[in-house]
Amino acid sequence: MENLFEAIPYINAYKPAFLVLALLSLVVLVQNFLTAPLAFAKEEQTPGMPLKFDHSKLSFRAVRTYQNSAESFPAFLAACLVAIVAGASPFAINVAAGVYLLARLLFWGFYYSGFGKVAGGPRTMAFVVCLLANIVIAVAALIKLVWV
Repeated sequence: MENLFEAIPYINAYKPAFLVLALLSLVVLVQNFLTAPLAFAKEEQTPGMPLKFDHSKLSFRAVRTYQNSAESFPAFLAACLVAIVAGASPFAINVAAGVYLLARLLFWGFYYSGFGKVAGGPRTMAFVVCLLANIVIAVAALIKLVWV
């Protein structure tokens, strides 16, 4: 046995969701790495101190994008893993994970670029899509755990 996909064949159906999890993990780590040159190099923000609120500054948006990712990823990871372990529909989990990834990429692009309104604009809509995709995954897991 070289990996869990060989040991537990039914999880092969969830490979797209695992791919999304791996990609999101990498992106969150890269965002963390980018906070130094994007937020702290110009000394607009101070490490370890509260953020200086100013959506017009890339330094603020870079740190907040990373923070938002670090806050959102654990719930997505947990929902995916519970759904996979419970045996929720691979199609539903893979599609919802793909939607989450796409919306997350849009969210990051909008946030880094400062595109749109601060609240209620495209960034907010992308974030809501992320939340809805995560809710679909969590509900699919709960349905499988409770009613099936």
